[in-house]
Amino acid sequence: MDFPNDDLHARLPRSVLSDLGGWTLYQSFRTFTWPWLLRRGIVLWPLALLAGCTYATWHASGTGAWGDWPGLALRACIASLIAVSAGPLLATLIRYRRFPGTAERVLVVLAILLGLWLGIVALNWVGAYHAHLMQAYAGHYMRINWFGAAVSNFLGSNVNASMFALILAGGGYATVYYLGEQRRIAQFEAGRQIENLRAERNAADMRLALLQAQVEPHFLFNTLASVRSLIASEPERAATTIDALAAYLRIALPRIRTTGIEEATLGRQIDLCMGYLEIMKVRTAGRVEVHVDASDEVRAMPFPPLILLTLVENAMTHGIEPKPGPGMIKITAGTANGFLSVNVEDDGRGLQPGTTPGLGLANVRAQLRDRFGTHARFEIASRAGGGVSACIHIPLAFP
Repeated sequence: MDFPNDDLHARLPRSVLSDLGGWTLYQSFRTFTWPWLLRRGIVLWPLALLAGCTYATWHASGTGAWGDWPGLALRACIASLIAVSAGPLLATLIRYRRFPGTAERVLVVLAILLGLWLGIVALNWVGAYHAHLMQAYAGHYMRINWFGAAVSNFLGSNVNASMFALILAGGGYATVYYLGEQRRIAQFEAGRQIENLRAERNAADMRLALLQAQVEPHFLFNTLASVRSLIASEPERAATTIDALAAYLRIALPRIRTTGIEEATLGRQIDLCMGYLEIMKVRTAGRVEVHVDASDEVRAMPFPPLILLTLVENAMTHGIEPKPGPGMIKITAGTANGFLSVNVEDDGRGLQPGTTPGLGLANVRAQLRDRFGTHARFEIASRAGGGVSACIHIPLAFP
């Protein structure tokens, strides 16, 4: 789910809500915002009015002075509303000033503390008014019924519970939730970025799979044409070519069907290249020699699909085939300085002046950019002694 990160009125995704806040009417919005404050008021303001009326009823039922009820109830209701609303209102005003993160959090906490102090002042004001009313009944005992006894016990013997309720309703719980909400939103944003990166990687995989599907028929038809020409003159070589093609297709076809990076390891990509090179060995009458240097640990590492095959095909097509006589292709892989480095070398014709990189190398660069941004590198240069060296460096740790 997407939501604008800078919109204070946006409803929060369910994954951002905590277990304690997901069930409430108002916690589905950012804490200390106008939508949150209004919905919180719908929940707490009736309770504050009920508390004020209950306090006035306790006084009137104990003294029999129901004429005191309206004035005491009005003051008690106002004080209760101030106690539950002052801190959250001040914190909301601060949040809309858009202070930097740390400054905002400090000011929000101070606003809640100020609101609690205002609530205590308001409740003391009601207590002083109640004491003024009770002067008329000096020397008399209040008549205590079951209702009065219950309220008296709560007010008299549960001072700590009353203070805890004041702090909780006055914004204490909201402050704790607000601080946790910032962390949960940051985690949600990080998770969404990771999902976007995965989607981009899958899209890059699909683009390369489609490119490979376009290249495969051309390679397959050329190989079959070679087999056809060899059947009459060199049947054993034709049979060897067919065996090598079958082995290559056993590796290549599952790779085309599964394009996720999680299934693509360097070892599987090397196996795919070896199948291709076995066919090319037969087609070139064995004049290409292949060397691979990669440990089992390195082969098990994730590696983007089809990139290595593109480099090997490029080395074969533009390096070895145009060169007369034998040739060599070498694949080496290792890790250093937080990168997995894979190098494809050939001793073929080398980089020719005036030539531009082909579509295959452009796609290699595009896929690396899609997957790793600026964290991966692709280098291609002339090799000492002739030929070309193409090297890919990808980070070992990447989301």
